[in-house]
Amino acid sequence: MVILKNYPPFIFPALACLLLWMTMSGTARSQPVPIAGLTLTDIRTGSSWVVSTGADSATAFVFLSPECPLCQLYTKTLNELSAKYQSQIRFIGIFPGNSYSREEILAFASKYQLQIPIFSDPDFSATKALDVTITPTAVFVKHSRLLYFGAIDNWASDVGKKRTLITERYLADAIDQSLSHQIVTVARTEPIGCVLNMY
Repeated sequence: MVILKNYPPFIFPALACLLLWMTMSGTARSQPVPIAGLTLTDIRTGSSWVVSTGADSATAFVFLSPECPLCQLYTKTLNELSAKYQSQIRFIGIFPGNSYSREEILAFASKYQLQIPIFSDPDFSATKALDVTITPTAVFVKHSRLLYFGAIDNWASDVGKKRTLITERYLADAIDQSLSHQIVTVARTEPIGCVLNMY
């Protein structure tokens, strides 16, 4: 047992508050990823891909919907992020459910020039495992740990409202901090966008 001596009485409440703040802000220990081993279908090629989140992998999953205006607007950002981290992070677009046909998703990818690999999740297995209910939602996984969940950045301030200037780049910051072996200071935000039809 460790006995702490000669500390002022206020130090213990302060430490308790710090631990609570770390938990609330997402700087506490990252969480295990519950999607390893799930099978997704490559929408472009039709081939199957078994999700791997092992010690040598780092992936940014971005859940999308073809008719969601924010998803349409974020394709350029996703292409830029994928190009920036191409040697270190794999970017994957996931389209949950069966609401849209393969042709509709491919038309979306073509129209908005989405260049990252895209996969379908017809039975919502990955979507439900990660508690995704809004598109777009970004989920960053590295070394089998979930390091970030939420909005790509703070461009959208509310549904239908966008900032003139982006001041917080949540996903990019989480990736940069992880690559620098730092704690991800903002590990969770609330996604803003379109509610998924879970059927």
